[in-house]
Amino acid sequence: MTERDWQMRTFRFGPVAVVATREAVLRVVFGPSATKARAAVENAYPDAVKANTPLLDEAMAQLEAYFSGRCRLFSLPLDDTSLSPFARTVHRELLAVPFGGVISYAELAARAGSPRAARAVGRVMASNPFPLVVPCHRVVNADGRIGHYSGGRGQSSKVALLDFEKGLA
Repeated sequence: MTERDWQMRTFRFGPVAVVATREAVLRVVFGPSATKARAAVENAYPDAVKANTPLLDEAMAQLEAYFSGRCRLFSLPLDDTSLSPFARTVHRELLAVPFGGVISYAELAARAGSPRAARAVGRVMASNPFPLVVPCHRVVNADGRIGHYSGGRGQSSKVALLDFEKGLA
């Protein structure tokens, strides 16, 4: 194992790459194509090596279980040290949103202790290093519109993920 390793598989909604150290997941890349996901990993972590490690194997097993409807909550160690305290709080509150549920940016901001920070929550979601695992696809506009999504193929992937979860909830 090198200092950083990665693994990628294509699942039901597209390719997902995971970068990790021996101890924790550094990043999840949910890309529009395998080529773009690979490029995102290689650009962000040029020293990372494609490998099978226990943590990466577990991450892929949990992703497979999620996409087959058997996993509703991930249990992976995440390295969130690069996140601001606000972003960590937002992520923690988002993890409380159940599989199949949604929350508005404004409500998530309020739960994170900053009720006037809906736009800041949007920025945290847009830069989420752990899409799917920290389910930023579950955050919608206050009026129920889907809003933006930077994972997968964008908004269409967000709609597909929400429909998938709703169908199993």
